[in-house]
Amino acid sequence: MAQNKEHLFKENERILCYHGPMIYEAKILQYDKHHPKTGLAGPHYLIHYKGWKNTWDEWVEETRVLKFNEANLNRQKLIEETMNKKNKPAVKKTVQETSSVEKGKKRRRDRSVDKDDPVKKPKIIFNMPESLRALLVQDWENINKSQLSVPLPRKPNVADIIDSYRRLRYEKSGYQESFDGIAEEVLKGVLFYFNKCVGTRLLYLSERTQYRDVRHKLEHLENSQIFGAEHLLRLFVAFPQLVSSTNLGQETLNILKDHLTDLINFLNEHRKEYFLDEYIKLQP
Repeated sequence: MAQNKEHLFKENERILCYHGPMIYEAKILQYDKHHPKTGLAGPHYLIHYKGWKNTWDEWVEETRVLKFNEANLNRQKLIEETMNKKNKPAVKKTVQETSSVEKGKKRRRDRSVDKDDPVKKPKIIFNMPESLRALLVQDWENINKSQLSVPLPRKPNVADIIDSYRRLRYEKSGYQESFDGIAEEVLKGVLFYFNKCVGTRLLYLSERTQYRDVRHKLEHLENSQIFGAEHLLRLFVAFPQLVSSTNLGQETLNILKDHLTDLINFLNEHRKEYFLDEYIKLQP
């Protein structure tokens, strides 16, 4: 395919790309004048994140893609430093810390708690409200014991839920400032992970035939436009394992946890309107 003049980037170009709140090195695999699955207009690129498995390749809007240059590398570094500083507690120096023994102890504490240690596996653990835990159990029993299914497509769907949460956050700001940039990137990351993980991580065995059928009928839609709160809740259960394969440090994950916990609480507060009262029996 010849390079389209409307595109700022070309195939095999080394780039930087927003993924969640962070910026990562990536490579352009393909490009198109619209999203090949959703049909959304505007330049889109199929990219591969350096160091990530091919299963995480995705089509992204041009607004998420950055040139690989010194200015954008500095932007990447600044975002990492800013997120780390936001979660790093202030430490008051004491007279005792000036001794060599206390300095040694402080360094050990720094390595184990305060630093983004690349050797240690990152962790993210949510305190799931009991009401949502009960819904997870009921969801499992409906699918695996009663042989029921979630009717698809769901309404409201995951995209609707995320949009409602976004509007609420904006309203709480009193419309006096733009929506928080990091929070917005986290929400984009949630949608990214959800769209990627539904078919591979979030389904029970008995749901896979239904998934293939609905994807065939609604191939123009993203998974987040088809599935609802039931599968979104399963994503939060899967998050600890998902992030263990990333190169995010613990401090960055703590910031993500704060944002995601707020989203979980929102889901809990609106559970009566988002979660199903009854599942259905699919026709064989």
